[in-house]
Order: sequence, then structure tokens, then C-alpha cells
Amino acid sequence: MADARAGGGSKPVNTAELERQVGSLALSQIEGAGALALMRAIVWQSTLTRLGYAVPLVITHDLGCLITGLGSPGTVARGVAEPALCEAWRSLLVEMSEAELVRSQAGWKHRDPMIGVVLARLLGSVVPQLPDPVRVLRPIDLPTDGAHYARIEPTSAFTRYNQGQALSWLSTLTTHRLLPLLAIEQIDVDALRLFGLFRGGPGEAAAGVDLADLYSVMISPALADVIDFSMELLPSILEVKRDSGQQVFSIDGYASIERRGNLDDLVLSQLALDEDIFEQRLVDNELFYFAHEKQVENEQRTHYVLVDGSASMRGVREVFARGLALALCKRLALLGESVTLRFFDSRLYEGVKVGASSNAEVPYVLQFRAERGRNYARVIRQFNAELAVPRRGDGKVLVYLLTHGECQLPVEEVQQLASRAPIYGVFILPSDRLELEYLDHLYRVHIIDDEALSYQRRAQRARQIISDVESGYERAAARGGRKRRAGGGGRAGGFGFGGGGGRGR
Repeated sequence: MADARAGGGSKPVNTAELERQVGSLALSQIEGAGALALMRAIVWQSTLTRLGYAVPLVITHDLGCLITGLGSPGTVARGVAEPALCEAWRSLLVEMSEAELVRSQAGWKHRDPMIGVVLARLLGSVVPQLPDPVRVLRPIDLPTDGAHYARIEPTSAFTRYNQGQALSWLSTLTTHRLLPLLAIEQIDVDALRLFGLFRGGPGEAAAGVDLADLYSVMISPALADVIDFSMELLPSILEVKRDSGQQVFSIDGYASIERRGNLDDLVLSQLALDEDIFEQRLVDNELFYFAHEKQVENEQRTHYVLVDGSASMRGVREVFARGLALALCKRLALLGESVTLRFFDSRLYEGVKVGASSNAEVPYVLQFRAERGRNYARVIRQFNAELAVPRRGDGKVLVYLLTHGECQLPVEEVQQLASRAPIYGVFILPSDRLELEYLDHLYRVHIIDDEALSYQRRAQRARQIISDVESGYERAAARGGRKRRAGGGGRAGGFGFGGGGGRGR
């Protein structure tokens, strides 16, 4: 095989493998797909390669274009292989186009790594049916530089190289057609929408999420209830408006030194510059000015959302706790707060930090499983020990405890924790009347009973809890604003945890 280098310092390109893969596109049965679809197929192929799938480019291209709406099956079969095989592949694509995943393709975000994971989910059941020589082939990375593909004509490349791999895949897919048809029907579109809600910047796909975690979420039917509940909550929860208020010092003097301002506010030392340098800095906005306005800076707060992951939380408790945790964490993050989500059973796990534009918490919430029994006394002692260590930048700490009615904690440890951080307790489906000795040390208690867990009311109840937390945020912001107006720069209070607790049902 001939090797070429794409450019200075880049990886060598396997030219023969590249042309063989492009040659397989001569078997494509998708119409309306252009150069953009080809380059996106290369990215999907890269994701499949990272997941260990050696898939011909024509399969990746045709299925990817189908589920993203970049093309549709042709009305008649085409291609340079046996007409019967090409027609069978075209017919299979037509059948797959009727699946909900394809019909609702406009409702979820078509980010490329996500598409690659969906393709892996579709093809996973087909791989065991492949002939042994094809099934054991190792995947090979293809270059992502479009210049390599502009020089290759698929039909010519198809005749120059052995296309046994592509033909074997097409034959297996069409012979065992029920496997891909069942796989595409089993993909949970709500799971795709859930990940779409947690997008990063433009062009990003599942930022911060490991592909293996994403793939595990896609293939697990046990996660459907948590996903459904999360989708009930999140669309409205994610609608948040943040004010970027300015603090104005009209009497007390200047607030800061800025690059923009009036000449009357120019820092006097700038007048010592040479005339030419002064004019150049003026044009380039590099002069310094005293400013009366300064961005409002609230007190830093760190929120710890602690979710009971023990076996006692299985079933409806688990669904409510994880859906609420996911929505609460994202809401606080969108409000600019620092949030850490952690699970516990007989120990307190490290968890993940939740950001406004990250989504690593989604597979963490959906997949976490603990099989270590439960030891709540050890958990709270571990947490108290962590909070006792001073950490720079943590600021005020707030704790949210999502557990069940038999979460027995040592009263003295709860009292010690409450002296460091307000504790917000959510107790889900207690088997009897909630009578825990430490309840008086919690800032606020919510009891989620059978009625609140009914399908019609669970989302409403979760929103009430989140609204209760958010109202504390608004009270703290308003209180901080009054302090700043009165004292010229006071700091905001502590997220509304200033006095007495309360209980909610």
C-alpha cells in the first residue's frame, strides 16, 4: 500500500485505503447529498472508528444522510454492483426512512459525534452477522482534509480496488434487514433531544461527554423513565434570563479603570505620552479612562447537589431524584452559579461540575449505579471533612439533599454541616410519616408523596421545588442590590438562606 503525507507534520495517509473507501460510494443509493454530506460522513466515520467499528464509507454516508435529512433514497436503484443487491439496499433505506428517528430529524440536534454514536447503535446488532474475515477487520482512520477527496472519482476507485468489505456489509444488512429496522425503531428520540438541550458552542457535539458514555446511554432501555421525566422538566427550566446589571457610582467617585470613556475621564498619566503615541493609542482604544460604572459582582456560591444512589432509591424514587437533580443543576448553572453534582451510598463519590454550556452531567445522572450498600453516617462525616478544608474561591456553600424517608444521619453531624451550609432536604416517597431527628437543622424540607409522584403531577412538583430555590436566588440578588445602592458596593447575601426553614408537600 502506498503512503502519502497530507502536509507538514500531519499523520501519513493510507492512500489505498482512502481510495477504496471513497470507491465504495459508487454503491450509494442516496440522492441529493453533495460534498458537504461526504465531509460530514468522514467525521461520522471517525466516531465509528473510535468506537471500534470498521464500517465501509458507503454505509456511514447513506445511513447518516438518511437520519440527518441530507439526502433521501433514490426512486430507482443505481450503482456498479449487482442490480439485485443495489435494489435491496435502496429498499432497506426506504423502509428505514419511515422510522420516527428519521421523520423527527428536525427535532434534535444533528451534531456529528452524536450521529456517529447513533450509527454505532444501528449497526451494533449487524456486526455479529458479518462473515468472519470482515467482522475482525480493524478500523482505519481517514483524513479529514477535503483536498484528499476532491481528486478521487468513486466509480473509477471502485473498479481499481477490492470492494469485498462494502459488498459483505450490504449483503448482510439486506439479508438480515429486520436487525437494522428494529434498531432504528428502538432508538429513544427523547434521549437525543435531551442531549440536544445541553449543547455547547456552535458546531460542538456533546462537549465534555465521552463517546463510550454517550453510546451506553443510547443502548440502555432502563433509562427511558428518567429521560422522559427530564424532558418534561427541562424545556421550561432552561428558559432563563440573566441581568448583567451595572453598578453606578455617581457620587462616591470612580469604580474602575476602563479602555473606553470620555476625554474628561482620561487618566492624567496618559497625557505624558508623546503626541504621536497618544494619537495612535486613542485610535486603537488603548488609553485608560476612569469609569463610573462597574459590573455587579455577587458573592461566589458553590452548590452541592447530593443524590442518594443506594438500592433504596430504585424505581420511582430514582426517576424523580435524578430528573430533579439534572434540572436543578442546570437551572442553577444558567443563573451563573457554581454547581457540583454528586451521588452517595456508603460513600460520597466525586461527581461532576455542571456548567451552563456543558453536558457531561447527563450521562453521569443517567448511568450512575452504586452497589456498595449504604452508610449515611460515613457519607456526612466525609462531606463535613471536605468542607472543613479551606478552599480558595468556594465562597458560600449550599447543600441540596435528595434521598428517601429512611435516610438516618447523626444529628451532631447534620448540625455541624448546617453551621457551615444551609441544607435543602427533598425526601421522596417515605414509607411512613417522616420523623427524622435532624429535620429541625435543615433549612427547608420537601416531602414527595405518592400523589406528588403521579405522572400528571410529578413535573409540577419538581418545578415548585426549583422555583422555591430560584426565589431564594432572586431575594439574594435584590438584597445585594439594596446594599450596593445604600453603601456603594456591598456584596450580595447568601441565596435566600437567611432565616427559618419550612416544609412543603
